[in-house]
Amino acid sequence: MKKNYTQLLFLTILYLLTACDNGNAQKSSSAFSMQEKIIQFTKEKGMKNASVGFLLIDVKTGKEIAAFNPDMSLSPASTMKLFSTATALELFGENHRFETKIQYDGEIKNGILYGNIYIKGGGDPTLGSSRFEQNYKNPFFLSEWAEKIKALGINKIEGAIVGDAQYFSTNIIPNLRAWEDIANYYGAGACGLSIYDDFFEITFKSGANAGDTTYITEIKPEIPFLKLTNYVKASDSKADEAFVFGAPYVYEREIRGTIPKASSNFTIKAALPDPAHFAALELERYLKTIGLIISKSATTIRKMNLEKSLVYTKRKEIYTTFSPKLSEIVYTTNKISFNLYPEHLLTHIGIKLLNMNDSESGAEALKMFWQKKGMDTEGMFIRDGSGLTRYNFVTSRQLVFLLQYMKNTGKYYTAFNNSLPVAGKSGTLRNMCKKSVAEDNVRAKSGSISKVRAYSGYATAASGQEMAFAIMVNNYTCKDTEMRDLLEKILINIAETNFE
Repeated sequence: MKKNYTQLLFLTILYLLTACDNGNAQKSSSAFSMQEKIIQFTKEKGMKNASVGFLLIDVKTGKEIAAFNPDMSLSPASTMKLFSTATALELFGENHRFETKIQYDGEIKNGILYGNIYIKGGGDPTLGSSRFEQNYKNPFFLSEWAEKIKALGINKIEGAIVGDAQYFSTNIIPNLRAWEDIANYYGAGACGLSIYDDFFEITFKSGANAGDTTYITEIKPEIPFLKLTNYVKASDSKADEAFVFGAPYVYEREIRGTIPKASSNFTIKAALPDPAHFAALELERYLKTIGLIISKSATTIRKMNLEKSLVYTKRKEIYTTFSPKLSEIVYTTNKISFNLYPEHLLTHIGIKLLNMNDSESGAEALKMFWQKKGMDTEGMFIRDGSGLTRYNFVTSRQLVFLLQYMKNTGKYYTAFNNSLPVAGKSGTLRNMCKKSVAEDNVRAKSGSISKVRAYSGYATAASGQEMAFAIMVNNYTCKDTEMRDLLEKILINIAETNFE
C-alpha cells in the first residue's frame, strides 16, 4: 500500500512538472522558432563566407528573444542613417530649421553697392530641393532674395556675389569614401552652402547597338566652366551603369560605363563640383535677368582665400531663408534613403557637441552622445553619416539599443518612427512583404551597398508585442536579389512571432 502511494505521488509530480514544462515551451516556442530560423538562414546558399549579426528584443522590457552574433562589428550600409537622424532629433528637436542668410558689406550710394553680396550658408542641405514644399524650390528663393536686394535700392553691384560655406569644413567629402562614388549624386558630401540637393543631370543619346558611342545632349542646370569627357558606351543592359569621376572643386569630369542602347533621353545624376560657387552663380544669373549690373564674377570665400584676396569686413543682413523642419528632413532621409542629408546632420552634430565643423568630429560626437546614453560603443567605427562607405562598423546590439532608446526614452520617437519605411506600403520597403503578416507591421530602415544588406527597425508580433530588431549581412556570395528574398522571409518570420 505504501509502495502504491509512493508511485502515485511520483506520477502526480511528474505530470505536474511535464504540464508546467509544456506550458513554458508553448509560451517560448516562438522564440525558439525564431532562433532556429535565423540559424537556418545562416546556412542558406551564398552564406558560406558571410558574416551575420542579428538581435531581436521585446522593445518594452529589453528581453532578448533571439540573437546571432549581436556584438559582431559589421558594415551597416544605410541603416547608419538611423544614428544620424535619431541623434540630430535628440540634439536639435523636431522643429529645428537651418538658416541661409543674404548679407552685404560696403555701402550703398545712389543705387550702387560698393561691396559684395554674400550667401552665408548655415548647413541647410535642402536649399532649392524639389523634395519639399514649393516655397523651398527654385526659383522661389532666388526671386525672394532678389526682391530683398532690390528693396535696398541696389541697381548695380561694384563687387561680386560670394558664396560663404565656412559654416562647414572645406573638406566636403568624408574620408575613405570610394573614388567611384564621390562625383556621383549619391556620393555628394556636406557643404556649408548646398543647393539643389548638390547634383546636376546629364542626358545622353545612345546608339542602336551594344558598344555604340553615346552623346551628351543636355546638362541641367547648366554649369559654367564644366568640362565633361564622355567614355560611356551603349549596352544591352537596361540598367544605369554609368559613373562620373572627378574631385571636389574641380570642373573636369570623366564619365565611364554603359547606358541602355537605343536611348534618346537617358539621364544620370552627378554631384556638383562646388555647391557654394554654383549657388553664387545662380544668384548672379538671376539678378542679371532682372536688370542688375554686377562688376565682378561670382566667387566663394574658399576661392578668395586661395587667391589671397579675402578681406574680412563687417556685414549687414538682408534676409534669412529657413529650411523645412528637421522632422521633414529626417522623414525624407530615412524614407527614400537619401545620402546627402545625413552627411549634413553628422557635421551639425559635431558643431553642436564639439564646436568642430568636419565629418570626423561629427562621428566622434555621435559616438560620444550614445556612450552617455548608456550604449556600449565598443566595436563602433563611424566614417560618415549615410552608410555609403564600407568603413563604417556597428553591431546589431548598438542598433537595437538606439531603437529601444528612441521608443522608451527619446523625446522625438513619433517623428523618428514616422520616418521609417513601412513594409509593403512606403519608402524602400514598399515592395517587400506584400500580402504577408509583415505588411503594415514592420517599420524599418533598409541598407544596401556592394555585398552588404541590412534591415533595422520595429515590428509588431502576431500577439501584439512590439519588438526592435537589427540584422546585417556582409560578404554574401549569392545575388543581391536572392539575399533580399532571404531577408524578406526573416522580416515575415519576425512579424509572425506569437508569445501568447
